[in-house]
Amino acid sequence: MKKMICFLVICVAFTTCTPLVDKIPEERDCVYYSKPNSVQGPQKDTILVMTWNIRFGCGAEILWFGDACGDRTVLKRKEVIFNLDRIITEINRIKPDILLLQEVDYDSKRSAYVDQMQYIMDKTYFGYGYFATLWNSQFLPSDGLGRINEGNTILSRWPVSEGKLYPLPLRGDLDALTKYFYVRETAMSAKVTMPGNKEFFVINTHLSAFSTDDTKFRQLETYLDICDSISSLGKPMVTGGDYNLIPPNSDITDYCFADICPGESYHATGDDPMHKEGSDYAEQLDWLNPLYSKYSSSLPLSVYKPNQSKYYSHATKPELAWDRTLDYLFANRPFVTNSHKTWQELRNESDHAAVSALWIIK
Repeated sequence: MKKMICFLVICVAFTTCTPLVDKIPEERDCVYYSKPNSVQGPQKDTILVMTWNIRFGCGAEILWFGDACGDRTVLKRKEVIFNLDRIITEINRIKPDILLLQEVDYDSKRSAYVDQMQYIMDKTYFGYGYFATLWNSQFLPSDGLGRINEGNTILSRWPVSEGKLYPLPLRGDLDALTKYFYVRETAMSAKVTMPGNKEFFVINTHLSAFSTDDTKFRQLETYLDICDSISSLGKPMVTGGDYNLIPPNSDITDYCFADICPGESYHATGDDPMHKEGSDYAEQLDWLNPLYSKYSSSLPLSVYKPNQSKYYSHATKPELAWDRTLDYLFANRPFVTNSHKTWQELRNESDHAAVSALWIIK
């Protein structure tokens, strides 16, 4: 099978001038988006920031092969539009001032080649934003996926500039061929300018979902360096995203049986691996501590601990209730006390709930 894949890779590589895989080797500019005649919002001292992993317009009900024990790899355009419209309805209802999105597709076969960033901007009040790829391949020789370009985005009610994409360390637990085609997690940043030349910075990221080694720890180190570097400029800075890590004082750390698919076996004698990829967080519990130590959290650990299920933001299967917290907001200025909200009522729009909080930038 691998010989066949290598043959296909060579064929594609020699029939196109575009690199087969964007390796994202170094820092670069993000792709800028705006709308004609955009009207920026008024100056504010407190703004609503929201982060949401939108699962590339797949919704929660479709059992995609990569994360929900399903067999779907390619969606119909009407399915993508239906799910994006549901997401857009909620964005327009909640009305965040700054929106961080993860798993946004552009020109991907799996999502009917819809430019999801543009589609969302066209149907919301946002006039400015950036897209930063993290998985850009002309051809994925697996499960009929074909062309894919997935990324993170920042959308703003105010003009943005200085959009930067930063590569994060790659998974260290993959063979060379798989790693070549695999997701390349990134962080992205932008400067936002309100009326009166009031400036602040925004950082968005999505860490590895299924790594079984120290990949997320190394990615967090790089991400924290980016946050520290931007925060050192002396301007307000807010950051967040899907970290694929649970809070350090979580009571439940093992989700192998919640995530198990038919025919799989874990935690039994002879099982290899013993844990399902991306489902056991026991060895990763303290990895987020540096973020909590350096920056203000919209959800302090003291608030999370006594009522954890209220803040769960992810579940792997549509029939399950939210069962873990993976999505976060941090900043170098405080959030309004008790303003953190996990939008758990949005169960059908994605396998992640949106998370928002009021942030004080004065």
